[in-house]
Amino acid sequence: MASVEQALRQAASLLAGGGIADPRHEARILLGHVMGLTREQVLLRHQSSMDAPQMANLIGLARRRAAHEPIAYLTGAREFWGLSFDVTRDTLIPRPDSETLIEAALQFANRAALNSPRILDLGTGSGCLLISLLTELPSAEGVGTDRSYAALAVARRNASRHGVSARAHFAAGSWGHAVAQHFDLIIANPPYIAATARAGLMPEVRDHEPAEALYAGARGDEAYTAIAPEVLGLLAPSGRAFVELGAGLGDRVATIFRTAGLTECERRKDLAGIARCGVFKRERIG
Repeated sequence: MASVEQALRQAASLLAGGGIADPRHEARILLGHVMGLTREQVLLRHQSSMDAPQMANLIGLARRRAAHEPIAYLTGAREFWGLSFDVTRDTLIPRPDSETLIEAALQFANRAALNSPRILDLGTGSGCLLISLLTELPSAEGVGTDRSYAALAVARRNASRHGVSARAHFAAGSWGHAVAQHFDLIIANPPYIAATARAGLMPEVRDHEPAEALYAGARGDEAYTAIAPEVLGLLAPSGRAFVELGAGLGDRVATIFRTAGLTECERRKDLAGIARCGVFKRERIG
């Protein structure tokens, strides 16, 4: 029977051998997952013992992580907007960059004093964008769409987990094809990686996350071209659309949306200083 400290050292050694940047930190995450402990509890229980099945589970997970399987898929969870979301191989792993959309949408909703806003999340995946907004806007209701039934099942679990199931509705379909009403807030994190850039991606992304949530044609803009006219048809006259931008794609996306009849009224940067969220409104009201 090994101690927690011994287990951590062995797992961290495996991770270091696989080139993981912070092996000790990630070993703690995996150990906490295996033992059902918080990170703080792991730090306080270094001399505690692990039984053989727990040790075998930890070493198995460490070997998979050393082969660059994303840690979120190994633990089945990822934090976003201060909330923990279930994730599977059927969903894109939530990233802090996307919180830029949440910040922008909440600021608009508060500034416009929206009463019971209606929210549409195009390509909802894990549901992290829609659910995060619903937790912040208790009078809001929303719809999340996705072509993947498996992803929608994950989104429904997350809505239940965070107590918003009664206000979060999910529909299977391509982008906005499954809905017909107008929405005050539309959010979207479409795929925006050029297919030609696949080889240069980190193996965690390239080899494990769902391709349909990553790639969007030769230039990375096919999904934007598809959703722009749908946003025009589904956006309420005074509403706003908040669209995640791929690095360097801001001007191209603005042109695509302008051609569809939408004006970019703001472009927000993420914490790395990269333009990450385009905010759009209808050119013509009516």
